[in-house]
Amino acid sequence: MIKLLVEDFVYEIKEEILSYEDLGNKKALEWEKCFFQWLENNKIKKKNIKEISGKKYYLIKDESEIFDIVDKYFDAVEKKKEIDYWKKFQ
Repeated sequence: MIKLLVEDFVYEIKEEILSYEDLGNKKALEWEKCFFQWLENNKIKKKNIKEISGKKYYLIKDESEIFDIVDKYFDAVEKKKEIDYWKKFQ
């Protein structure tokens, strides 16, 4: 299990989103905004978020999980199902 500070996790996701020409900076910033909205929503149980000493971490099994998250986001954008993406996000 890899423990990334939330800020580092967001950075890694945004960098990967930027590698998709069809997504670009606009979608990277949009993903970041939606992620922090998701994070702030106390009604959602977040199984991958751990708080340790006042810092929030996102837990992933390995680096391939970052690619999976971005691949799913890319599919959601193409299918115009971003709302569904965030409903299922973990």
